[in-house]
Amino acid sequence: MKRLLFVVGALLFLLNVPAVFAADSVTVNLSPENNSGESGTATLTAMGNQTQVVVKLGGAPATAQPAHIHEGQCGPTLNPVPKFPLADVTNGASTTVVNAKLADLTTGGFAINVHKSAADLTTYVACGNIPTAAASAMAMPSAAPQTGGGFGGAYGQTPWSAVVALVGGVVALGLTLRRRVAH
Repeated sequence: MKRLLFVVGALLFLLNVPAVFAADSVTVNLSPENNSGESGTATLTAMGNQTQVVVKLGGAPATAQPAHIHEGQCGPTLNPVPKFPLADVTNGASTTVVNAKLADLTTGGFAINVHKSAADLTTYVACGNIPTAAASAMAMPSAAPQTGGGFGGAYGQTPWSAVVALVGGVVALGLTLRRRVAH
């Protein structure tokens, strides 16, 4: 019986570790600009002191389109001088690692912008504001709203995952210590 409880506790802990320690990420909706018909998402994922930015655009041409993270917000407050260059979007996709923490990019002061071409940087084809960390944490999934429990939620984790992992870890540790004391 003790062995069964130990195994169950250890499994509860191990099954929930990935959810509790999941990488922080933020999704930016990229809206079409200048009747381009190009829209999609940019997913920013924390990587320590860096952030991976994955851009996916529908309706994009096969040719390279420059993309950047700019200070400001889409529209007239967008600083035309890029803060962080991103790999060109080719065939609707781009992946870049920038030298900035995700927390520094989710202050509400940045946007991701895709340009028509290297020859026409003044024409924007898609833009999206990087949400603040607080707004990202409160964002609901695009599917049915979550009502608690389960996996998902902000940054791929929920409070229940942390509770189950903690309880599983405590049960496993307690049974291990109890077993050692008994021998």
